[in-house]
Amino acid sequence: MSLLDILTWAILGILVIMALLGNGFIIAVNGHQWLQNKKIVTCNFLLTSLSTSRFLLQMDCAVSYLLYLISPELYFHTSTIAAFNFIWMLFNLTTLWCVTWLSVFYCVKVTNFDNCLFLWLKPRINMLAPRLLGISIVVSIVLFFPSLVSYLRDKKWCSLTDTIPTNASQSDVCNKLFNAFNAPQFSFAFINFSLTLSTSIFLLTSLWKHTRNLEKSGVATKDLSTRGHIKVMKFVLVSVFFYILYFPSMVIAVSTLFEFGKTERMISDILLSLYALVHSVILILTNPKLKEVAGWILIIRQ
Repeated sequence: MSLLDILTWAILGILVIMALLGNGFIIAVNGHQWLQNKKIVTCNFLLTSLSTSRFLLQMDCAVSYLLYLISPELYFHTSTIAAFNFIWMLFNLTTLWCVTWLSVFYCVKVTNFDNCLFLWLKPRINMLAPRLLGISIVVSIVLFFPSLVSYLRDKKWCSLTDTIPTNASQSDVCNKLFNAFNAPQFSFAFINFSLTLSTSIFLLTSLWKHTRNLEKSGVATKDLSTRGHIKVMKFVLVSVFFYILYFPSMVIAVSTLFEFGKTERMISDILLSLYALVHSVILILTNPKLKEVAGWILIIRQ
């Protein structure tokens, strides 16, 4: 291994572990609160769902790379790759929808647009968001069935022709069976990317307008809520920046443009884990309960 390879492996390992810790912390705090109160508010439900799917996604990444290091032959076995890919697709899809509906939830709760849709959604978003999340995931899985049928058909064909000399096109089909899932994955990724980016822009626009109005009224320097708005705007901008980096990295991972374990593929996985870490930190810092518990833990450790 070259120095670049060692550095890449080290960075990926650190980011995966930190992302697991960050999302595990959110799951533990919200889960404990859920058990204590026997109920959970919509915001915490969406946060817990996102962190759980993201935690499992990072676990899939960690186990796959660990197995690749220990036994490449076992990792590249057809059934092993299929298992890791199916798990990754499921939790990546769930994570995308969780991020989207969490963004929609925050946008509707915070923004004050004089629009009939926003006005209709505001009092109903607490009830609608969890249902829309569940419906989105179920519908997405159902729409994956045609690709699953295509995958199973090609896999059966490749198994039957395994001992027969094949031409280049046949070999290409058998080596890229999971390309059957590319179309639905790209479609859902684009839908989620568009919705998340749009709601983030609406949220930033609303906060910026409110801050400008306070500045005109002359209370901006004294108003604590104004400082809070500016702080939230910074967090949203950072989140959007890393989400924009996350999207092409996910496209690279889905398209299998680079072979698993190669430096180029690991760089895309680093960006995926980086977003998982940064976003979880932002969620902790913008949630009063999570921030309080995190601060309490840090004080005890000091």
